Amino acid sequence: HIQKRKKGDYSSMKKMFRIFALLFAFVLAGAALTGCRQRQEGGSGGNEPIDMNDFPLYNEEYAAMDYTQEEYEQKMSQPYWLGNVIYNELALPIAYEDGQAYANLLYKPLRVVSVMDQTLKTTYTEGVDYTIDAENGRLLIPEGSSIPLLNEKVITGTAEEMQAAAPEGFEYTGGMPDNHTLYTIWDLGVGPMVYTESSLFYGRYLSVTYAYDVRDLPENVFAEYDVTVLTGLRAKLQAKEDISLVVLGDSISAGSSSTGDNLHVEPNTPCYANQLAAEIERVYGVNVTLTNSAQGGTKSEWPLTGEGMGAMNNAKAAIPDLCVIAYGMNDASGTGADEVTPPAYRRNIENLIAEIKTVSPDCNFILVNSFPCNPRYERFPGRFDEYLNMLNQIVEDSGNNGTIITVDMQRVGKYFMERKQYCEISSSNINHPNDFMHRVYAMNLMNVISDYSGLAQ
Repeated sequence: HIQKRKKGDYSSMKKMFRIFALLFAFVLAGAALTGCRQRQEGGSGGNEPIDMNDFPLYNEEYAAMDYTQEEYEQKMSQPYWLGNVIYNELALPIAYEDGQAYANLLYKPLRVVSVMDQTLKTTYTEGVDYTIDAENGRLLIPEGSSIPLLNEKVITGTAEEMQAAAPEGFEYTGGMPDNHTLYTIWDLGVGPMVYTESSLFYGRYLSVTYAYDVRDLPENVFAEYDVTVLTGLRAKLQAKEDISLVVLGDSISAGSSSTGDNLHVEPNTPCYANQLAAEIERVYGVNVTLTNSAQGGTKSEWPLTGEGMGAMNNAKAAIPDLCVIAYGMNDASGTGADEVTPPAYRRNIENLIAEIKTVSPDCNFILVNSFPCNPRYERFPGRFDEYLNMLNQIVEDSGNNGTIITVDMQRVGKYFMERKQYCEISSSNINHPNDFMHRVYAMNLMNVISDYSGLAQ
């Protein structure tokens, strides 16, 4: 027996079909969004979907987030490029000759969460102290703002103009400046530059926390996680074994210009070596014994000399599981008999590795190419790139056995300088990273240790 359908039955079937089709489409869209998310409103990076697997630190609630010191301390050394919020980026508000006053940010902000001074004690008010120029990635400083400005001539002027434009309370010296009120001016033949360890620059930094579109992040700038490298170290960390961390390097690794370990002023941000140890402990729940054998003013051969023997002996006594070797800034500044050629630099680094391996044959190594010096301080243009090539050759000659990796801070620093003045990444304005760059050092090193996926953040 065949029952004939009434005309209305077909209409009902069509409605049911449409309902099932809509449900099916919804399920597919949900599945797609598990791995890809559409661009946030107001972003500038295009309309292509985001692979959320690349951003394990992505904050879905950035539009409603509030700044807290506790949250910042937790996020301080996390690679910001694994998420969409940058905490306390340091930006310098500058009064320009054309009458404008603004501070450049690295990215176009989707939402500015907080703007504070360098000490993190004073919070500035939007609409009163600053306005947001999202399109140009800037904070505009209006007349009447309580935000102190730096005259552009301190950065770009002649030596005479630099002195005339220096902020009140800072004094020029023809000798070496201390880190209180003095500054000096050097000129190596390519233009004058202010050198100081005082608060001339860092005392005017703004600490800006904001959300940005992850599509604005650059490619091939930051270190990348590689599961095949540092496998011995990672196995210990994943097994919850305590580790020994050794750092060999110059003044950067010793903590110069960090407010916590060198300048001893607020906000007391630790140097990158201490941040790295603390972040490994936080992420993996282990204890890290840090032996920092870095010494200011030294070159890559120093731990191999009689003068540096004590530092090397301390490093070897630590029997490290991970050794960070970060020389280059002083190597690149030597001239004449003091010049460290790329082949000599490579030999020194290889000898440092060999010395450590005599006591810790399974040690893993991170070889760091230094962040940039002030372009006007650079003796041999391209020298840091040559040093990086030497470090990469060391990795290649090791057979890529997973025990050695390079981290290029030179590339990171130059990327930042596309948006910022050098004094915004170096508070000495010569060759020492400021607090934010110390943090980025730690972030970049952590990024080759952990991919942050599936870990309690």
